[in-house]
Amino acid sequence: MANKIITSFGSGFTKPEEPYYIEVFELGKSIAECGWTTVSGGYYGTMEAILKGAKSAGGKTLGVTVSTWSNKPNEFIDEEVQLDNLMERIVELIGLADAYIIFKGGTGTLVEISVALELMNKKSIPEKPIYFYGDFWKGVIDILKLDSVYLKGLIERNVFFISNPEDIKKYL
Repeated sequence: MANKIITSFGSGFTKPEEPYYIEVFELGKSIAECGWTTVSGGYYGTMEAILKGAKSAGGKTLGVTVSTWSNKPNEFIDEEVQLDNLMERIVELIGLADAYIIFKGGTGTLVEISVALELMNKKSIPEKPIYFYGDFWKGVIDILKLDSVYLKGLIERNVFFISNPEDIKKYL
């Protein structure tokens, strides 16, 4: 695997024919072109799109899956890590990363964002950059900044919003 790892979080329901899927694919290519290993939950939607993009640019990919789930992982994984349950998977996805890229998503993505921020907040892991693709989560982040001066500072140091697939290259 490459020296640096970026973990992606986002919807498993984004379809290959959607323009957003193509954007995530392009972002995966940009990440691979920067020499980073791309990690996702290993299934479909944005998890598949980012790994497919990374693979198309010759990048290394890793999928973290759950052994008891019936879904098969996507075909763009170089290495699969199977864990016993969802919480172990979330902790592994967070722990592996040097940075995170977040796409629009639902409650699972919200949990992943929250756990990553809380682990940094409690100093259980070092602070790491979190790149949000688009403004989907901006309202949530703005609300979290209202909690405390400390959390606001943590977010302002580590959270970045990008608006196109090439923007990630400015940070990586």
